[in-house]
Amino acid sequence: MKALIQTSKKEKLIQRGYFFSLLLIAVSLFSPKQAPTNISIILFALVWLLEGNCKAKYQKLVANRVAVSFIALFALYLVGVLYTEDFGVGIKSLETRSSLLVFPLLIGSATIRQDYLHKSLLTFAYTCAVLSLVALVYQTFVVLEKNDFNYFFSDGLVSIMGKQAAYYAIYVAFSILILVHNLWEQFSGIGWRRKILSVVVILFLLFFLFLLASRTSLGILLLILFASLVGVGVRYGRLKYTLAMVAALLAFIVGLSIVFPQTVSRFKSLRNISYDFSNTADIYHFSGEDSEAKWNGLNLRLAKWVCAVDVIRQNPFGVGTGDVKDELVEAYRNRNFTYAAENRFDPHNQFLDTAVAIGIPGLAVLLCCYLLPLFIALKNRSWLLGCFVILIIACSITESVLSSAQGVIFFCFFLFILLKATAFNRSTNGTVYNVPR
Repeated sequence: MKALIQTSKKEKLIQRGYFFSLLLIAVSLFSPKQAPTNISIILFALVWLLEGNCKAKYQKLVANRVAVSFIALFALYLVGVLYTEDFGVGIKSLETRSSLLVFPLLIGSATIRQDYLHKSLLTFAYTCAVLSLVALVYQTFVVLEKNDFNYFFSDGLVSIMGKQAAYYAIYVAFSILILVHNLWEQFSGIGWRRKILSVVVILFLLFFLFLLASRTSLGILLLILFASLVGVGVRYGRLKYTLAMVAALLAFIVGLSIVFPQTVSRFKSLRNISYDFSNTADIYHFSGEDSEAKWNGLNLRLAKWVCAVDVIRQNPFGVGTGDVKDELVEAYRNRNFTYAAENRFDPHNQFLDTAVAIGIPGLAVLLCCYLLPLFIALKNRSWLLGCFVILIIACSITESVLSSAQGVIFFCFFLFILLKATAFNRSTNGTVYNVPR
């Protein structure tokens, strides 16, 4: 009996340790420094080691095809270091991508309570809302001091957190999805005050995302929300109500577009998709006047993608983990793409970035890393997992998500939390949604 009680106490301590470290990782993602996140991950790893059950964990890991795919991707990047010319950059790049190994190994094989996974997601979402409000207040004083309204947009808006707008926008979009999902699940079991509070927080985050002016995150989020509302209306015979919600959401976006035309101008700048490699003009941003003579977010990426394809054609097995930028710069110079060469741009596309580094085999494994979770989401009708993967895939088209700590830690951490939550629902025959009747 004593042994049973001691085992029970140990399990409770382990679960609390997991919960505490999950919360720390979720919150530390907003830190301008990498150290808090690293310490939180180390704490999680220590709890994982204390849990023991190595044989059971190994069996879980081997049976987890998504985890195996991510570990295989990391292994290819590791092999890529062996034939890279810039070994130092290769090691640094491998360190950045260590989440491809760490989170599949730790979260993929650990036993964590379902409610702790759910609370970790909500903690991230509400932390995002609170810190976004702090950033907005701080930036208001900056705008008043600088007398320049453009500081309310893009990277300037999150300067207090030292984040890039493109990545913080993914955080905000995912936070909105978490809160929408939670509101849907809890709709029939909570009072109107909590419902109204949830809607207010969601609308605030949508407003903040609009100011960030990250076109991919904003665009794909709106498509997901519109499609989900229409789908729910058709499925449950409430199309009239959901169409009204779509109209209200559209009205909200139109209102923001009228009040903040700067974000709209970012979208309008994409109308020009033609480009000249020899163009040395700067890229259009909020502070300047839009002109076809300037680069914009789309045609600049199109030009970089052409050069990335040039490198892949010459190196179908990759140039090595540390030589991506050097080889791209050479490709830019071969096409007289001086602007990109001087700025040493990466391809701003995760699929091309991986193919340049570790070749077509690496690209194939990356596609498995993206498509296997999407298949699991569809099979288990997990709306949140599916939306998260779609969001990341869309952002991977315009950003090298796994080449930055801001992107790769976020993606791997939450993907395996969502996969574990989905597996729990499947094993207990849990429902994905509590549909209000």
